[in-house]
Amino acid sequence: MNNTDPTASKKKQMAGGFTLLEIMVAIFIFAVIITTVFGSFRVVFSSADAVGGDVAVFETARICLTRMAEDLGSLVITDYPRYTKPEFNEDEQEDIYRLVGDTTDVAGSSFSRLRFASLAHLPLNQDPRQGVCRIVYYVDEGVDDQLVIRRADHLYPFPEFEESPDDPVLCDNVLALEFEYMDEEGEIIDRWDSQSSDNKYATPQLIEIRLTTGSQDRSRTFSTRVRLHVFRKAVET
Repeated sequence: MNNTDPTASKKKQMAGGFTLLEIMVAIFIFAVIITTVFGSFRVVFSSADAVGGDVAVFETARICLTRMAEDLGSLVITDYPRYTKPEFNEDEQEDIYRLVGDTTDVAGSSFSRLRFASLAHLPLNQDPRQGVCRIVYYVDEGVDDQLVIRRADHLYPFPEFEESPDDPVLCDNVLALEFEYMDEEGEIIDRWDSQSSDNKYATPQLIEIRLTTGSQDRSRTFSTRVRLHVFRKAVET
């Protein structure tokens, strides 16, 4: 008669340790868990980096468009009866508060440029003077060939405009900048000159701004419309 205790036999087998197969299965399961965990961390961290980059892009674009809206909100023009259209040459009797929207080529691409007069002067170098200034927004090459939007700001009497690396940067990593102008009939055009017969010597009533910034792989486009509080009506030519 066999009086062997089954429980004691099982305990004896367990005391002998794990088999090689059991160890290999455990290592495989552990490896799968570690790979999954670290893969999740990698996805989380890469997503966090992308979100952080998007937040920076959104904030930069917001500051840039807000500054432009404030500048245009303080637009200064020469209105009738002080304004008289030029009789012969459009530049011969240039309006000092002339608004000009054109394009310029930078690094092989075309970008909008805008010049106008405003009361939104931002004094630099502790200069306390205030008054009417001429503001120019233009795209320029910055550090590491990155394109930036600069804001030139000069008090009257306005000097001849020249691009300068000393002009403050409004926005970096610029991929596109477009200004469009709406006349009193609601027509939208991409260029404007308030001293030109093509625009009937008027100023626009609304300006739309579109800005694309970021990288080629991950870019964002922002836009805003600024309705001008002051404008000069068209003259029949």
